[in-house]
Amino acid sequence: MMSDTKSPWSYLAFQNDSSPEEFGKLETFVQLWRSKWPRSNCFPCWRDFDPLEFEGWWGQVSLAEISYNPVDLRWVLWGTTITNWWGSDYTNKKVSEISNVSNVWENFERGYLERLIDERLIGFVSGSLSPQKRGYIKICGVDLPLEKDGNISHILSAYIMVDKATQFTPALNPLFQVGSS
Repeated sequence: MMSDTKSPWSYLAFQNDSSPEEFGKLETFVQLWRSKWPRSNCFPCWRDFDPLEFEGWWGQVSLAEISYNPVDLRWVLWGTTITNWWGSDYTNKKVSEISNVSNVWENFERGYLERLIDERLIGFVSGSLSPQKRGYIKICGVDLPLEKDGNISHILSAYIMVDKATQFTPALNPLFQVGSS
């Protein structure tokens, strides 16, 4: 059982205009998101993307719709590859209702997400799937805000599986960090 003071994940946040190259193997995904910006510091909408643009990422993408008061996520898209990694399909599930991650959500991830939204930042996550009893799987991912009518409405994420040799953290100073892996 995980204690309330330790997270299996590290959550970092960076300026939204950070160079895509800083995100290593996630660079092309961040670049695609940045290419859809209608103007500086204005994020794309989900409708700005064509599913064919995600070729090479198919299966490794999630899209979560944000609800407020309190902040929560409901995944409207959860890729088949990440379903295999996590051992569960989270499509149409709220993160607050998934029992094996409720502790992580309440103690770490909700605060991270609230700051990403409020400060309009790029998120980077890394860690193991230990809450899913798959601690042997290590993940790195990027969380990218989407907006509708000027408000952050969704988080578009992409994940890669890593090991000790391929795990990385962007070579940038994070604006904040939550948890540790």
